Amino acid sequence: MEIFALSLFCLALVTCIVFGQPLWIALGIGFCIFSIYGLRRGYNIREILGAGFSGILAVKNIALVMLLIGALTALWRASGTIATIVYYSAGALQPTVFLPVTFALCSIVSVLTGTSLGTAATMGVICMSVGNALGIDPMFLGGAILAGSFFGDRCSPVSTSALLVAEITNTSIYDNIRGMIRTGMIPLAISICIYFCIGFFARTNGVVLSVAEIFEKHYTLHWVTILPAVSILALTAFRVNIKITMLVSIAVSFALCVWLQKISVLDTAMISFFGFKAPGEISGMLSGGGVLGMMNMIFIVLITLTYPGIFKCTGILDKIHKRIEQISTMVSPFACTVLTAIATCALSCNQSLSIVLTNELSSKIIPDNNERALAIENTSVVIAAIVPWTVAFLIPIHTIGAPKTSAIFACYLWLLPIVEIIRKKRKR
Repeated sequence: MEIFALSLFCLALVTCIVFGQPLWIALGIGFCIFSIYGLRRGYNIREILGAGFSGILAVKNIALVMLLIGALTALWRASGTIATIVYYSAGALQPTVFLPVTFALCSIVSVLTGTSLGTAATMGVICMSVGNALGIDPMFLGGAILAGSFFGDRCSPVSTSALLVAEITNTSIYDNIRGMIRTGMIPLAISICIYFCIGFFARTNGVVLSVAEIFEKHYTLHWVTILPAVSILALTAFRVNIKITMLVSIAVSFALCVWLQKISVLDTAMISFFGFKAPGEISGMLSGGGVLGMMNMIFIVLITLTYPGIFKCTGILDKIHKRIEQISTMVSPFACTVLTAIATCALSCNQSLSIVLTNELSSKIIPDNNERALAIENTSVVIAAIVPWTVAFLIPIHTIGAPKTSAIFACYLWLLPIVEIIRKKRKR
């Protein structure tokens, strides 16, 4: 019966993805499927709902931060912060070092914004456009952009996935980030070397595009527009509470919108709630953000966090738990977590649910919360971006117009778990 219930859930996920329906619908169907499974096992509805909704208590902190992220990303677009970053960095996109610089620029933007999709839609689109003009293979371009976009999705203090991992493992996001930096250095160095090698041998036609004139038409570009990004980095370095950090950046962005970009106070407030609608030719690159735009993600996280309680209450994953423990004795706890993450990403098609499931399934083989949080960051968070049918992969790849084979060249994402397996094996 467990296999039947899980299969129905996977079918609901695949159906929603194929027909372009919101993912929270499939997750809601899954909630019903697992609740019915619990009833068939003899549990009453009060026990099942109580177990499920106990996880929602953790949403209040995540939801508030996600709403702040929505306002922040919209105001960064409107104030010229992202435009200025792209404006000054676009000049670095030279043919001979194009791929490593693309990876680096997308990594920087993703750390600052905490969003892989936002990075793909801004810096990613710019890099893909310039790369196409240079005649570089879109497969290489897509890999570098994808890897850079998820660099910050993994380790940014304003990343929803990093916040989710910290919340469900009951760990400090700043402690997690320090661990991610430490374990990410070798994969980062190897990735840059690979991109340098590919770029050295890749053919280009030598044409370099400029986006300077495009942004100058629509923004007053000034060095002060990077202050919202600087405030995030500075306050994070001093480990200021993430909500306060974002509120400060929001306040600075709001002031820049009114003072520098000449947007009225009312319109700026509307932008923070409904998102920014960029004009003309930059619409595809800079439109987005807003509190309202985060609601779908909040629904996904809200429903996803009901699953661990239901799984524990009904015991639907008990057999899988035992199998995972057996596998961990044959390989290693981390290697087993990698396999678990691949399976949960492949079956759930959803990064958030994979994070929650991997945390649940690896809780016995990696009992230490901090170690498990880092293991999830080095597996589920990044593996979701290279499984070709997950939402985390399909949306950014579609946004930048790259082929699915780009996953092969998202070097940083698959090097993270591989290097960590080798490192832990050597320690043993």
